[in-house]
Amino acid sequence: MNSLTLLYAEDELETRENYGRYLKRYFKEVYIVSNGKEALDVYKQYKPNIMLLDINMPILNGLELTKQIREEDNLTRVIILTAHLEQDKLLFAAELNLTKYLPKPISRMELKKALNEATKQFKQLNNENEYLYFKNGLKWNKSSKILFFENNEIKLTKHETLLIELLTSKKDKVFSSDEIALYLWDDIIDLEHSSKLKDIIKRLRKKLPKDTIENIYAAGYKIL
Repeated sequence: MNSLTLLYAEDELETRENYGRYLKRYFKEVYIVSNGKEALDVYKQYKPNIMLLDINMPILNGLELTKQIREEDNLTRVIILTAHLEQDKLLFAAELNLTKYLPKPISRMELKKALNEATKQFKQLNNENEYLYFKNGLKWNKSSKILFFENNEIKLTKHETLLIELLTSKKDKVFSSDEIALYLWDDIIDLEHSSKLKDIIKRLRKKLPKDTIENIYAAGYKIL
């Protein structure tokens, strides 16, 4: 953990000071704030590797803060702390790719386990061997199946993700429409699938740098 940075957001002063001292033992840098607005500002400035957030913070609660972060960043690990395991909030949290949802009061043993898991996840997602790099600034994480441009995540649909996964699976290979249809829909290309594929590629190209996906006449598609 001592190579990573952490942001800790907690509105209760005594709890914040107590756990702040504890967290500083393990992380290279710990940013401590008292509300969600401060947490968002610090996140934008320092991009911490792990965030430990109280769910019921003033101004901006922990889940809403995480939702905003997840619009562009799926790498930063997030642990949510809550005094009440409310079912509706749990369902909302399921969409936010959290490392852990910890009920308060938190034992230091459980917190340490969650921090260890967050550290493990972060390092796995950032393992350089897991990335494919492209000349135009794109990089593809093979394990998490996340595409980045200049370190910002590009939001992909299910079929866009599958298409990128296939096109990056063999360097410089041109994949035919049949090969792509089999991978996306487990079926050969037909008129319906041909139209869907063209739509998927058209939408995907709008998200990527120019000429990332090349159409080779009468052969298929490749990624540059």
